[in-house]
Amino acid sequence: MVVNIFGNEAGAKMASEHNAIAIIVDVLRASTTIPTAMANGLEEICVVQEVADCFQAQKEIGAFIMGERECVKLPEFLYGNSPVEMAAVANSCPTKKAIFTSSTGAKRVIEACEASYLLIGSIINAKAVAEKTLTLWEKEVKPIVIIPAFTEGPITKEQMGTEDQIGSVLIARECLKSGIQLSQDILHEIHVLERFLQEQTIEELLRKTAHGKKLLELNFVKDITFSSNLNSCEVVPIATKETIRKLQT
Repeated sequence: MVVNIFGNEAGAKMASEHNAIAIIVDVLRASTTIPTAMANGLEEICVVQEVADCFQAQKEIGAFIMGERECVKLPEFLYGNSPVEMAAVANSCPTKKAIFTSSTGAKRVIEACEASYLLIGSIINAKAVAEKTLTLWEKEVKPIVIIPAFTEGPITKEQMGTEDQIGSVLIARECLKSGIQLSQDILHEIHVLERFLQEQTIEELLRKTAHGKKLLELNFVKDITFSSNLNSCEVVPIATKETIRKLQT
């Protein structure tokens, strides 16, 4: 089997073009918020790219709106893009359906929606995503593409990488544990990340990324802590052109 870590818009489009088994990774915070919401009662999430699309979709399906721009909930939205918030309120939301938009993660989901399977992965559900990926691959042999929503390249000794690259490599490590073979390049990247983790926690690494620093400035420190909790969630959301739901076993 072939596993690639290929990020940004190009990675999402490659996954669509090759009908891949794709995993979108937006650690801070869309791909952490979405499985958290579904683990706490939400059943369906409609992802849209533009803010205006949220209100049109709301008229059509009657769901509530959640999401952000530049990390901050818009006044017209009921909830933001916070996994901590969703853990607290998802079970008491006005409906079990939501409309979601975000600065980066929502765009990647839409760009990759032609993939054969499109999973929403993060640090919190890395193991569950890896196991589901193997199951899907055994059912239908396809290339596997892990898509960091925003990346500046692989993790090296000189460059720790973005939070999405870190999350992607942690998912790749769980894929390896599940029996999925990886390239030497990805194995090396796992080794480099593990060297970082000998001296720092996942949360400390996330805090040092550019986006982590921005969330700290906006007082979203609890979201960073929540997002760094490896394998704390067993829910794996799967996206289609229309919606995101839980992947059923």
